Amino acid sequence: MHPVEGRSENGFLGTLANRRFRNLFGSAVGSAFGSAVSSVAVNWLVWRATHSPLDIAYVGLAGVVPGIALGFLAGVLADRYNRRQVMVLSDLARAAAMAVLALYLLGRGFDLAVILGVMVVVNIFGALFTPASFAIVPRLVDPASLETANGLLSAAVQFALSLGAAAGGLTVTIAGASLGIGVNAATFGLSAFFILQIAAELGRAAADGSPKRRATLRAEFIEGLRYMRQHPPILAVTIAFFPANFLLTLAASFLVVYAGTYYPSSSIEIGYLVAAFGIGIAVGSLVVTRLRAGPFAGVLMGSVVLTDGVFFLGMALFHELPVALALILAVGVGVGLINVVYYATMQAIVPNEILARVLSIDSVGSFGAIPGGLVVGGLLTNFRGIGFTFEVAAVGCLAIGLVMLAWPAFRAFRRVS
Repeated sequence: MHPVEGRSENGFLGTLANRRFRNLFGSAVGSAFGSAVSSVAVNWLVWRATHSPLDIAYVGLAGVVPGIALGFLAGVLADRYNRRQVMVLSDLARAAAMAVLALYLLGRGFDLAVILGVMVVVNIFGALFTPASFAIVPRLVDPASLETANGLLSAAVQFALSLGAAAGGLTVTIAGASLGIGVNAATFGLSAFFILQIAAELGRAAADGSPKRRATLRAEFIEGLRYMRQHPPILAVTIAFFPANFLLTLAASFLVVYAGTYYPSSSIEIGYLVAAFGIGIAVGSLVVTRLRAGPFAGVLMGSVVLTDGVFFLGMALFHELPVALALILAVGVGVGLINVVYYATMQAIVPNEILARVLSIDSVGSFGAIPGGLVVGGLLTNFRGIGFTFEVAAVGCLAIGLVMLAWPAFRAFRRVS
């Protein structure tokens, strides 16, 4: 275990006082802000040029599919090589790709194929960056500060995404979409600068500095899979969150349709709903450290899924804006709680030298349902209406939440003090 820097990392200020963690924090905030700016710019550019919901869906899939397709390999590479180097190279590649796209749009104009191609490249390197960034956290902070560190990262990213979305709209209005995309190139470069400030030895998977044996990529992947099979609570979380993420996607991804259906006279309500959801995630991320949820992580996660079913049912039945805002805020709080307690628990119980692999296998297993949720949600909404879609999500979450709480292996997912 590495020595704690300076003083005890109790609380948010103590964790932020850790210079190593602060560099990761700066990287996360900067790249999240820039990504939100460019997301607004790209979606606006595509919509203005084609007015095709299908083309917008293509942009969304370009952001999801690479992470699922490369999830297994990304975790193996993050455990096999120095995680700091993987993160820096990923950031530089993303910065270069976004810079090329900005220059292309300025010089040649709109081309959907080029935009989609660049988005795929950016998200391929994002898929490589993500497991390395989560796996490096236990090398940067005291074990007792894992929930606080993950809560700070999650909350800060949500706030940065909200500010970035607002800044993206302003940037596109004043200076055009190309500048918004160029901003993202700059923030990826800034992220790489922050990561470079972390000591190289902290990027190694082996905390004692021992050299990593060179097994084949397939053998290293199988090692991570074998670890999951030997630890039923982790496997139970992966299995249970496949349907849970599918159901959450059914509702949370179609807030724009919800607002357009029930508040057709104004477009501002969609901004309120999305903002409430993001604020909820940030709040949930920050309160985890007060709950000290590690010893009952599985129970907390199952309870959140169950209560999300109640909240979605409320949104299906009661459409007054204050009620809908309160309910989607509550859903966001639950998502923040789940995210932070999950990552903090995994970082605490999984050996660091295989952590990225296990996280990647789990993410592919549990998040692989998201594209299906987008497709099914769109079909349900198109043929039966958004209210019916929320009802399906509600009933499904209630059922999955009960299964989680009744499943001994899922309840056993926890951090033993």
